[in-house]
Amino acid sequence: MRAFYRGYHDGSERRAGQVRRLHIMREDGKYPGRQAFCGTGGYDVTHSTTVLIDPLPATPPDGLSWCGACVGRAAERTGQLDTWAAQLAA
Repeated sequence: MRAFYRGYHDGSERRAGQVRRLHIMREDGKYPGRQAFCGTGGYDVTHSTTVLIDPLPATPPDGLSWCGACVGRAAERTGQLDTWAAQLAA
């Protein structure tokens, strides 16, 4: 699996403050390799490049947190959703 975040910029090399989530890239479905499990676009647009991280990191880069929707859908897709739900219920 691969991860990405939106690379909005203000003209500098730094990531803009509104970028807070690390998404998991879909590799199937309608837009494989161009969309996150949550539906966020994973392609470049004006003033927003896609910063791809391959392979999926164990922890997000500093200043970012996981997209909960992406993580939940990836867990379901990999057959781990029931295991995670049981851990939460414990």
